[in-house]
Amino acid sequence: MKKYKVVITDFAKVDIKKAKEYYNDINANLAKQFLIRIREAKSYISQKPNGNAVIYQDVRMHLIKQFPYHLHYFLDEERNQIVVIAVEFAKRENLDFSERK
Repeated sequence: MKKYKVVITDFAKVDIKKAKEYYNDINANLAKQFLIRIREAKSYISQKPNGNAVIYQDVRMHLIKQFPYHLHYFLDEERNQIVVIAVEFAKRENLDFSERK
């Protein structure tokens, strides 16, 4: 089985930071739980990079457990990387983040 390194783009880091701040304003423990779920999602996609369907172009989407957020990523076979381009609220209308690639 091929091993992939998970890389979080700067865009996705900002997405995570905004969501963490939102949950921190509600409850600090909720913000910590959100970050734990992000780590779990990264672990899952690193083990099963094709475990989620392609939703647009070559971008896949993984639902974050417990939170209404999706992690958007694509495989970079040449670099053996999984590139996370967005972590967005699940109810967002426009789910095409291909401009972030």
